[in-house]
Amino acid sequence: MPATLPDKLYYKIGEVAGVLGVRTSVLRFWETEFSFLKPEKSSSGQRMYSRHEVELISQVKRLLYEEKFTIDGVKKQMSTKRKQTELRAQLPQTSDDASRDIVKEIRQDLRALRDLL
Repeated sequence: MPATLPDKLYYKIGEVAGVLGVRTSVLRFWETEFSFLKPEKSSSGQRMYSRHEVELISQVKRLLYEEKFTIDGVKKQMSTKRKQTELRAQLPQTSDDASRDIVKEIRQDLRALRDLL
């Protein structure tokens, strides 16, 4: 994520294009290709991007320009990331102590299995 992005709620398309170093036409094209890019529009029809959307656009740019993904490759990559994020959110949050206890119990069970073999 570019550090030169000012701290505010929404960014106009020109601001996003300038910070990320792409043309506004590229941003509009990416909106048609990537369903996860849906900026809100002001009453005058101006695109208004949230910080999260700017971060997504930055990831898309990196995948396309630096890692040389195709449009379809970016779609698959972003879909996979979204699914992983959703799965992580569904996992119960455990404390460090509880995690250590679980790992300790698993080790004991594995040692017991090894001894049986």
